[in-house]
Amino acid sequence: MIIIKEENCPKNHPCPVINVCPVGAISQKNYYSAPAVDKEKCTLCKKCLIGCGVFSCIGCK
Repeated sequence: MIIIKEENCPKNHPCPVINVCPVGAISQKNYYSAPAVDKEKCTLCKKCLIGCGVFSCIGCK
């Protein structure tokens, strides 16, 4: 499961990882909010983990 470490997110710009996700599982309400992961859409490709340190994976291999 991909999680967001909100305390590490600067929450002051459009999340660049939104464009990295191949299935559109990452969204952001506005530029001043942390991104969110739609667990239904997420395929655990882990590209978001490479794109930004606020993303973390629990139980991923």
